[in-house]
Amino acid sequence: MQRRELIKISFYLLGGAASASVSRALLAADSGASFTTAAAPFDAAQSESVRLLCDMIIPRTDTPGAADAGVHNFIASIFADWYTDTERRLFLQGLSDLDAFCLAQQSAAFHETTDEVRLQALREQERLAANYKPPESTRLTSRPPEAPDAPFFRKIKELVVLGYYTSETGATQELAYLPVPGKFDGNYDFVKVGRHWSH
Repeated sequence: MQRRELIKISFYLLGGAASASVSRALLAADSGASFTTAAAPFDAAQSESVRLLCDMIIPRTDTPGAADAGVHNFIASIFADWYTDTERRLFLQGLSDLDAFCLAQQSAAFHETTDEVRLQALREQERLAANYKPPESTRLTSRPPEAPDAPFFRKIKELVVLGYYTSETGATQELAYLPVPGKFDGNYDFVKVGRHWSH
């Protein structure tokens, strides 16, 4: 299965609950859109921070993590080619807020500080995101799309999870991948597989 096929399927599995920008990117994958961008949208410090965030959200265990799968490059592409100006502004502000938190704690930016301080900074962003209330217009369905003004933590988590599980690494090493499915067995013992199936 090609990545663009997996991405298109993921859009329907998400029930359209992804942000509008990400949804457009997912649907564009059906027409062969590439998730590489010619110009790097982040400076060196921001790029390293995004890579570290990928590794924090889906770390390497017995399978490769999000950074190993190159999810930071996927995020750079979504940011550069699909995000709105509002989403870009909030994303960059989120990176800046991480730096500010770490500088206050240890006089070092997010990408230069310790793992412990980085974790505290990310948890602070999670705490702030918990107070977010989406606009009324996005609450009308059971699975509303993510609003453009959703906080940074929700944006980075959405991008890391989606980027990872639609990558070849995530789909074939973290998930159980069966290129040619056989018969359907609705009562198959999960212990025999140990992982969720990719679609």
